[in-house]
Amino acid sequence: MAYLDLLNRYKKRCGFILYAYVLMSNHVHLLIETPEAPISKIMQMLNFTYTQYFNRKYDKVGHLFQGRYKSYLCDRDEYLLGLVRYIHLNPVRASLAAGPDGYRWSGHVDYIGKGDGLADADRVLRLFSENKSQARRLYIRFVNEAIGTRKDESFYKAIEQQILGDEKFVEKVEKTTDRIGKPLRKPSTEAIFDAVERLTGVRRDKMISRGRMAEAVFARGLLAGMWREAGLKMKDLQPILKRDLSTLSKSARVAESKEGQRAMKELMKNLYS
Repeated sequence: MAYLDLLNRYKKRCGFILYAYVLMSNHVHLLIETPEAPISKIMQMLNFTYTQYFNRKYDKVGHLFQGRYKSYLCDRDEYLLGLVRYIHLNPVRASLAAGPDGYRWSGHVDYIGKGDGLADADRVLRLFSENKSQARRLYIRFVNEAIGTRKDESFYKAIEQQILGDEKFVEKVEKTTDRIGKPLRKPSTEAIFDAVERLTGVRRDKMISRGRMAEAVFARGLLAGMWREAGLKMKDLQPILKRDLSTLSKSARVAESKEGQRAMKELMKNLYS
């Protein structure tokens, strides 16, 4: 499936750990650890690229996902096993399968040895036993014990809609980040234009123009890519570049090329340093 192929691609590119996942009919659950790239970057790239694929395949335009994704910072030691089980039982609670074994779009298949290794199951299975066969039996028993029980809403009653953990964990996070409850700073329009101009040498008026010179096209694409990467709305870029959403989305593909990815890393460094 295209979404899982993209998930695998960005998992390798961004170096995140995928503990569990499930694809449902109208939403996706991902349980990931992000040692390198921030979650915002991962989700923006994944959702943006999948939307492009979907729109090309089905001849659609515009947004595919409704609203921004919801994310929670989780105390791994306290909640990891419970969240893995909770996520992998989603299809059972939705009556899409009698048991997790009967649903193929889930990381559960990797835990029972029937998947392609997309989920990093071994990291969790070792918590049950160092012997893989024994670990799988214990994991299956652990998951099956919760079939038929009420949905545990405590996983989504996170403090300030951001953190899943006890008070000690919250205090630890606050000391580390000093940003809980505060939105991440989004760069201004001027800052993005200036950063792209410094990196490419292409002036703002050339980016806005209808010129098709390779340098201008590349700079314009980086601008659109960085605009989306920063979490800004493409519709707000329309009156500035005087182009429709479809054209802006095509321009943003520049950021997905090898040269574009290198340039985007440099832009991110300049804008968020």
